[in-house]
Amino acid sequence: MHKTMKQTLLHNWHPMRWVALSVGLFFVGMGGWHADMVSVLLGGFFLFQAATNTGCLCGNCAVAPQSMSESGSSKIDDVEFTEIKED
Repeated sequence: MHKTMKQTLLHNWHPMRWVALSVGLFFVGMGGWHADMVSVLLGGFFLFQAATNTGCLCGNCAVAPQSMSESGSSKIDDVEFTEIKED
């Protein structure tokens, strides 16, 4: 079930979301003050992440660990290859 935008904006505000919101507001404010479009875009990126709770703010972007076999190495099937020699 998909969350509605209202639920996303109003719920689950953890400290990293507040940090992203404050950094985004800072960059947008300073970019507007100094007429720097790059800062405004960077601030908009942080504001988007804070508003939608996306990105690596709460550790949900980590790569899942690979399952290991009993010998401690990942399971790899036998690979067949053909050696090509030039005369």
